[in-house]
Amino acid sequence: MLGDHPRYLYLGLIASLAVNLLFVGLFTTAAWHLHQEETDKPRDQGLLGFVSGLSAERQRAIRQEVVTARATIDGLKADLRKSWLETNTLLTTEPFDKAKFSASLMQLRDVEARYRTSIYKMISYTAGMLTPEERKQLQQWRAARRAKFLDQREDKDKPQDQAKDSGKPLTD
Repeated sequence: MLGDHPRYLYLGLIASLAVNLLFVGLFTTAAWHLHQEETDKPRDQGLLGFVSGLSAERQRAIRQEVVTARATIDGLKADLRKSWLETNTLLTTEPFDKAKFSASLMQLRDVEARYRTSIYKMISYTAGMLTPEERKQLQQWRAARRAKFLDQREDKDKPQDQAKDSGKPLTD
């Protein structure tokens, strides 16, 4: 039975098996990494990351306040996303209405301002609950998480020792 078929047929079957195993391996690897990304997400992002570094008795009260404030912020974040998507869609709507697009950008700016104001209020309220030593820790935490806009060219042009302590206020 095996001897009745040409030799190249066996090589083709082996190559086909190798390709199939390659695809099964790639699919399994992709599924595994996707699962890992979903389960390995840090739980305490943002201000909750700072709160998790406080003593256990201080964490409880402050964590509850931050979680409550986050619920409001999540709603504003959803509004911001919706407004951004609507504004971006106007770019490809024909005929292009510049006035409508501009008005949508201004609305987006207002939604973003409400979102950011809510975040800043949460940080301010949290800072008011902290002891002087904890506020120093908050300042150090915020400095480590410097806002992206603070890491622009002006710091790159300075020597490293000046760039680290430029005297600028650090924001979140």
